[in-house]
Amino acid sequence: MKLDFLLYSENNKPIIVNEKSNKDLLQRCQDNYYHKLDIKYLPIEKWYHKVGIKFLQNKKSEPKYLFIHIPKTGGISFKFNVIYNPYMNKKVAIYHKINYPPKNTSELNIFQENKKMFTLLRKPNNTMISAYYHFNHILKMSFLDFCDQVTDMQTKFLLGYDINSNYQVTNNDFNKIKKLIDERKLIVGIHKTEKMIDIYNLLELPLDKVDNYILNKKVGVNYRLGDISSDKKKHIKKLNIYDNLLYDYVLNS
Repeated sequence: MKLDFLLYSENNKPIIVNEKSNKDLLQRCQDNYYHKLDIKYLPIEKWYHKVGIKFLQNKKSEPKYLFIHIPKTGGISFKFNVIYNPYMNKKVAIYHKINYPPKNTSELNIFQENKKMFTLLRKPNNTMISAYYHFNHILKMSFLDFCDQVTDMQTKFLLGYDINSNYQVTNNDFNKIKKLIDERKLIVGIHKTEKMIDIYNLLELPLDKVDNYILNKKVGVNYRLGDISSDKKKHIKKLNIYDNLLYDYVLNS
């Protein structure tokens, strides 16, 4: 059992958590580290095949909320601060599948899902850069090759595809997602903006009970956004049309 953890405050100040320091946070850190409270998302069809005749009996206990955890959008910190929050009393399923090699078929249909869905978006350029430095130990490709392959990763993931699949997002996909957002069937948060309040309200978690710890600082990965040239940033923006459109639409709506 892991007994020492390191959290960060919003000003990047480290917070040591162990049996002697911040003992009240230790159990929560352990639960999060071992994913003890995670409820993995299963589509309706898979629930039926998995539990058979018991499906109808268990349907009442099925989570009513679905967190679509897009990689590199601050979802791990969000999960610790909100889903693992001691004041949280909602059951939330989590969709966070990453296949490698990637699958080119969708594993999530947000347009037919009947759960109360929510997700997080992040500025597309920052997401792409962070994803490269996080996943490149597996993919082992150049920065530009990664950017050329992993396009519109946030929109693509909302559609149920792996971030590095060959699927190309369409204008129809984008408009359908916008419609879900407009109808409040998909609630979208953006860290450090008032958009996060929409998620807290959905989950009925009082704003003054929401924590702001930062997790998942990867040891050995050191980069600064300022080190990425303006030409490369322009290249990323050009390749990620729908992610930029979606981010701007949510931020300004």
